[in-house]
Amino acid sequence: MHAIKLPTHKHSLYPSPWVNLCDGCGWTGGYRKDGYRCYECRCFFHKECAEASSDIHQPSHPEHPLSLMLEWPEVKRCKLCGEKLFYMFYHCSICDFVVDTACAKNPPPNVIEFPKAHEHSLVIAKDLSDFKCGFCGEEDHLRYRYRCYLCILEFEIRCSMLSLEIDYPYHPKHPLKFLTKEEQHFSHGKCRICGKELRWKFYHCSICKFSVDVDCVRDPSPLAILFPKAHEHQLSLTPRKISFDCDACGMAGDRSPYSCQQCYFMIHQSCIDLPEIINVNRHEHRLSRRLHLSLGSWVCRFCHKNVDWSYGAYSCSICPNYVIHSKCAIRSDVWDKLELKGIPEEPGDIEPFKVIDENLICHFSHKEHYLQFNEEGIISGGSIRCEACVLPIYSQAFYSCYTDFKYCSIDVKCAMLSESIIHESHPCTLYYITNTYIKCASCNEGGCRSFSCDDCSFGLHERCAVLPKTIQHWYDEHLIFLCYNKNKRGGEYWCDICEEQIDTMIWFYTCDSCCVTFHTECVLGDFSRFMPGRIVTHRNWRIKAMQTSPGFLPRCYICHTQRAVPFVLNLCNPQNNLHHLGKTVASRFELATAAVASVFLGFGSLFLLLASGVYV
Repeated sequence: MHAIKLPTHKHSLYPSPWVNLCDGCGWTGGYRKDGYRCYECRCFFHKECAEASSDIHQPSHPEHPLSLMLEWPEVKRCKLCGEKLFYMFYHCSICDFVVDTACAKNPPPNVIEFPKAHEHSLVIAKDLSDFKCGFCGEEDHLRYRYRCYLCILEFEIRCSMLSLEIDYPYHPKHPLKFLTKEEQHFSHGKCRICGKELRWKFYHCSICKFSVDVDCVRDPSPLAILFPKAHEHQLSLTPRKISFDCDACGMAGDRSPYSCQQCYFMIHQSCIDLPEIINVNRHEHRLSRRLHLSLGSWVCRFCHKNVDWSYGAYSCSICPNYVIHSKCAIRSDVWDKLELKGIPEEPGDIEPFKVIDENLICHFSHKEHYLQFNEEGIISGGSIRCEACVLPIYSQAFYSCYTDFKYCSIDVKCAMLSESIIHESHPCTLYYITNTYIKCASCNEGGCRSFSCDDCSFGLHERCAVLPKTIQHWYDEHLIFLCYNKNKRGGEYWCDICEEQIDTMIWFYTCDSCCVTFHTECVLGDFSRFMPGRIVTHRNWRIKAMQTSPGFLPRCYICHTQRAVPFVLNLCNPQNNLHHLGKTVASRFELATAAVASVFLGFGSLFLLLASGVYV
């Protein structure tokens, strides 16, 4: 079950026991035994598509050979079935003849003389833009569509060969009858094989209360498979409504598992193809899939629930107590969808920095020289800025390089930022996720890229996670502090800069000596993520951020108002006109700001290099 490299795909492919849809030819018509999958692209291929020959001779076009193309074509249709071409197809460079891979292997007949689903012959239709199968009722993603010109009915080719009453190999006791949704009260509402909700039409045995959808009749799951990645013996499908615990993931199932008669092994259909070696963003080492753990008490490091040692799970060979449930490990916000079996591990890519001694580190963002540690409490007055978050450093600890002519400083908080962090505002570990909508505890705005807690709904946006604990502003002579404990304070608060009310549900800065408060955006400025003096190129514009000084009230070119803001943008358009832009036009440069705001580097670790890669 090792990966193979084929010329039809840029990444390594892994064998799969079946394919339900093919990203090569576009097939979405149900199960086909044996195929390949790419974990990195999250795609599947039929075996014949992945192993397709680069050149073929096709009987429907005997004049010239056809060459395999791997690209997204313009709107073209297969000359045999009329379907739009997908990513993989054959073409003749001389005649511009094109055919998809499915038709190249098994061209459809022009006429079906004796269909089982209809009393008249059916003719292939290549011009049906609005198609609805008269048998199953499906409308989209149906290949090889046929029409009865006497009855003005259309049929998908696989449905044309189905009868109103069938003998089904997965239910040999009684024949199944074809029912419509109006008769669904005879069933339990779900397909006995795949567990999906029954659609408009399905097959049913009234004696056994056995129901199966049309897809599982047209393209059923294999009755038996031999897939060593899942189990050493042959596995057989048990097409019954049965309660069981999956030996691969430990979770309960209610129907149609694959089982081994020799050792009573049972597994979900979806667990047969679990990856063997993976990297998750909750741990610095690789994890391997185990058929079972050693006897003992285990706790999942993701959901913190018990892991039954007798079932399959993922564990770390370096950290003996680190275990994750199988289903937790393959979550899309935890696993990067890359199977690592056969790929050598690179230890240097695991952590964002390497410790040289108690005062020096080698950081991946500045490998030319070591960075020296500067302790917290040294007042720099904001003259030094972190190269990662671009925010000024006042008294917080930081790393710096004194040997480069290009002076470099990185806040300790940013230097240690990885896929899991500990933040002062929350007692639990926060993990980086990209596909779960969470409201940020700092700004109270939602987003899908944040650091979140597994045990509660607490989350922080990337940029909010690196807000400085202490900072200075010309409105106050003291250092001001970031306030997290907003719920413990009573009364109303007003920003001394903009003189507008502060929403106490979000974080803000405060000076305990002067008893004043400030919005975080008023202290930092709308364009604080731009390094002052550097130039950003966005489309045809050259944008330069400039820091203002106390008492300076710049006039915005767009809204013509004057406002005391920490930063303004000098904008050079293609005609070299220079404008001062304030807060009101921040949305115009949303893309430019986003480009500056987050650039993620590293493999197996995360680092917010917030200000690199976009300057000229």
